This record gives sequence, C-alpha cells and structure tokens, in this order.
Amino acid sequence: MITGFAKSALIVAADLALLCALPHVINLRVELDALRAERQVATASSSAPILSPIEASGNASQQPLLARITLPLLSQITRPLLSQIHPPLLKPIANTAPSPGNPVLTPIAQAATKDSFLAETRRRAEIDPEATMLWLQNQHTGSERLRGMLEVVALWATQDSEAALLWLESNAQGLARLETLSNGVELWAERNPTAAAEWIDGMANDGSKTTAAKTLAAKWVQTDPDAALAWVTGLANGPIRTEATLALAQSWTQTDPKAASIWALSEAEFNGNYELLSQTILQFSQQAPQDAELFVRDLADNNYASIAVSSFVTGRAQADPIRTAQWLAKLAPEDPIYSAEYANSLMQVWAESDSIAASEWLNEQPAGELRDAAAYGFSESIQAFEPEAAAAWANTIDDPDRRILRLTDSIIQWSRSQPHQALEWVQTAELEPAIRTHLANQIGVD
Repeated sequence: MITGFAKSALIVAADLALLCALPHVINLRVELDALRAERQVATASSSAPILSPIEASGNASQQPLLARITLPLLSQITRPLLSQIHPPLLKPIANTAPSPGNPVLTPIAQAATKDSFLAETRRRAEIDPEATMLWLQNQHTGSERLRGMLEVVALWATQDSEAALLWLESNAQGLARLETLSNGVELWAERNPTAAAEWIDGMANDGSKTTAAKTLAAKWVQTDPDAALAWVTGLANGPIRTEATLALAQSWTQTDPKAASIWALSEAEFNGNYELLSQTILQFSQQAPQDAELFVRDLADNNYASIAVSSFVTGRAQADPIRTAQWLAKLAPEDPIYSAEYANSLMQVWAESDSIAASEWLNEQPAGELRDAAAYGFSESIQAFEPEAAAAWANTIDDPDRRILRLTDSIIQWSRSQPHQALEWVQTAELEPAIRTHLANQIGVD
C-alpha cells in the first residue's frame, strides 16, 4: 500500500519529469511554483478601451478631444506554462492499428521516465543520498542541479528527513538550498510536524529558517490548526514569526477563512499585525462574502474597522466588482460600516479588470460624495496609462477641494513625461481661470 508520504514523493518526481521538458529556464522559481500549482491554465487578458466622461454618457461626438482610448489591463496574466513546454505533452507516435490516419497520442510523461539523468540520480540516491547530493553539486548547475536535488530529497526524506535537511542546511546554496529545504520540510511535516518544528527551532536565524518555518506553518495548519497556531505563536517576535504567521493565515483561509480571520484579529489586537487581518478578510470576502460582511460588521466599533471593511470591499471587488458596486450603492449613510471612500477602493480594482463597465457605472451615479470618491479612484487607477482621461475624470469631481487635489496631482504626473500635451489640455479644458492658471504653473513650460 502506498502511504500518503510516499505519494508526496511520487508527486515531486512527477513535477520533476515535467520540469525536465522545459528547454530553457528563464525564471526557475516562477516556473517551479507554476508546476507545483498543478499548472493551472490562465487566460491572457486583452486591452480594453476606457470611456471618457463624455463617452460614458453617450455624447462622444461632442468632445473629439476625449475620443475613445485604450488602457492595457493592469492584471495581465502570463500565458499558460503548458504552452511553453517542448515537446508538447501529447506526442504523436507511430500507429500499428488498422487506422493509419488516426495516430495514437501518448503522454510525454512516458518519455520522461526514460530520462537518463533522473534515472542515474535515483540509482545513486538509493545507494548513498549524501554522495549523490555532492555529485549533483560538482557535476551539474542550474535547473539540472535543482531537479536532481529535488528528486534526492523526495527519496532521502522518506527514509531520514532530519538527515536530509541537516545536509541541506549545511551544504546546499542559493535557490537549490531554499527550494530543496522547502520540499524536505513539507514532506517531513506530513509525517511528523512536531519533530520538524523542533528541528526548525534549532536552526540559525536566517533566510533558510524563514523558508522552513513558512513551509511548516502552511502545511501543518491544514491538518492540525491548534498545534500549528501554538507553534507559530511561540516563535520569537521578528521577521521569521511574521513570515510564518502570514504563510499560516494564507493556507488556513483556503479551508476555514472565518477561523483564520478570527485568529488574525487576535494578532492585530495583541501584536498590532493589521496587515495579517487585512489579508485574511480579503480572502474571506472572496470565498464567502455574506459571512465576511457579518464578520466585519461585528468590528464596526473597533479602531481597525476601516481596515476590515476596506479589505472586505477590495476582496469582494476582485471577485465580483459589479455586485460590489451594487452593494455599495445601496449602503445607507446611516449604516455603521458606510463610508463613501470604499467606492475609491472599488474603482481601483474595477478599472484594472473592466474599465468600460467601471466608467459606465461611474457615470450613472448621482452627484455626491460616493461618486466623487469613485471618480477620484478611477482617475488615479488610469493615470499612468491614460493621463488625458485621468485628468478629464478628475475634472468631474464635484467637491472643489478634492477636484483641485486630484487635478493637480494628475497634471503634475502627466507633465513629467508629456509636458506639452498636459499644457494643451489645461489650456483647452473647461476650467475656471484661477484653476487653469494654477495647473499651468505646475507644468512649468513656456
């Protein structure tokens, strides 16, 4: 019977077989992380046009200066890693069946098992894993060395995790050290997390200990949250505890976001770790928005209520900006968690994923503080990509102080790269004379 620990070793071996198929390693860490994440396929987003304030209202012909423009989405996603693997995962082979026009497809993984390098690495590791590690370090470099060391760790850790990690801590270097150490700790955590925790406690306080602590915390909380929390809480205050705490919370929110958020709340109260609370609530709002809303409402009277609600709005907007906008529009000013500034957070997120829908919704909002906050956030979000549209939207803000603040910042940023274009806009836009003079002075060109 194959144990769960042995299965983990097989999974590591399978990952290495796929890594073997990559012809060039440009960024080894990114590709390795992508393989571990089960090579999830993400679609690349295309550029989307932004509607100027005039276009959003359907009167684009009245303002040729504010013609339809495009904004590259900020959230561009890389092409699927699988498309970069050569040869392809499914490889045509000769067919001896009676249908010559329909070749059989066989997974490339079958060919990967014949990799002479991995086969030799396994053979050596079964005899003497420590000598195999030395052989890898002396004979190989880069991705070749890393995939070989990961293979040795998968085999060595099943026999003696502590010995494997001790060797890595003392002998491995660079990326190979961190990645193989992380894999070793993860394998050990499946079998004996308490022993792994004791071993980590005795490590020197450096980057390797941080890597090991993060890996153990993330793995341990999935099977025994109480024990994992007790261990992380007992770590000395400092960067190692901070990183391990964040890793634990991120892993825990995948299975129990409410429990993770409650724990993060205690960390905020006793240790001032508000960033942890923000991150857990953000994840909570994406997985269970209604439960997350009840949670943040319970914090309405606390000093960090604004952090909680802002994280809730941001997380919910990332998952579903349209419903988040509808929720914000219906929120009464008398509501304990109401703040017009959350519309700013919404637009910062929404403009990245769908600037057209965001600008149309914004133009439909009645005058008031919520629309002003939304316009401010939308203008900020597109500033670096479309400064002319950013200035135009800033000019629609009703509150005079906020309007001047956003317009000034927008024109200053625009003038750093395109001073003459910025000045031309200031001279032709519908502005009060005093504001026109003020903005022109910010540009500083003749």
